[in-house]
Amino acid sequence: MASVTSGSEVVIVPPSFTSNNPADCILKSSDGAEFYVLRGILIFASDMFKDMFSLPATSKDTEPGHLPTIQMAESGPVLSALLSIIYPIVPPQISDVSLAAELCRAWRKYLMPEARLQPFLAEFFSESSLLQRPLDIYALAWRLDNKAEAKRASRYTHGVEMSTEAVTRLLVVAGYPASLSSLITLRESRQSWLKAIAIMVPIREFACPNHGGGDNGVYDKTAYYSHLLAMEDQIKTALSEPNLGVCHDFRDFLGLRTEDKRWPGPRLAKRCSHPTNNYCFGNMEPHEIRETSALIESLRSDLPMEIMW
Repeated sequence: MASVTSGSEVVIVPPSFTSNNPADCILKSSDGAEFYVLRGILIFASDMFKDMFSLPATSKDTEPGHLPTIQMAESGPVLSALLSIIYPIVPPQISDVSLAAELCRAWRKYLMPEARLQPFLAEFFSESSLLQRPLDIYALAWRLDNKAEAKRASRYTHGVEMSTEAVTRLLVVAGYPASLSSLITLRESRQSWLKAIAIMVPIREFACPNHGGGDNGVYDKTAYYSHLLAMEDQIKTALSEPNLGVCHDFRDFLGLRTEDKRWPGPRLAKRCSHPTNNYCFGNMEPHEIRETSALIESLRSDLPMEIMW
């Protein structure tokens, strides 16, 4: 295995592409790594390579007693991954999303069938990857023009913070401005539904007086609106899951109860008025719970979960 230092990074050349192996040309990466290859293998994989190798060599490409050297636009890591997939050797382990995106771009440049590339990137779309880095996987799906995986990955992005750094990375990896606009549209459409669900929670009727509840029009308006805003935040968090179940009891479905089954726990500044028998949503009759839960389920079923494409 050979290596070359490019700036602060060391580019590793796999053993199959060092000078110890049969080769009839050298591919030199943009960062100076040299890959010794057989043109016949590359020509068989891509007509682009065939056309590239058919061009007449210039004097600076070939020196007497040396193999012709072809300067490539791709970096060492990308060229290494590309050649390792083409060659009949142990395939590369690709775990970096940025490398996968650059590999995809190079793959298309050389007009090779994407169906052959996809198995090497399949692990990116596993459940664990989607949970750990949903925005990266969403962006990679756009880079691959994989509509189904992009829509699926967008379900995991609801709770992800869209910082400037995250947006920049998304656009770089995805390569399409529509990847960002589609996600923004999804978030905006979800927001109106989340507000509608929050309004349907019967705060006035069944919250305690400390949190905006009250009878006959007598209630603390400040406490009510504070509770409503907190409800919106709580519902946004509770409904950020990629695959929501059915709302049987809205108090559990929306995460409104703490372990002792009482609102609000740490979510609101004030405790409930009388935690023993008058806590929020604790004095509802079974039929009232069913009716509210059914109403929220009807709204939940229309809540946008994935991007439109």
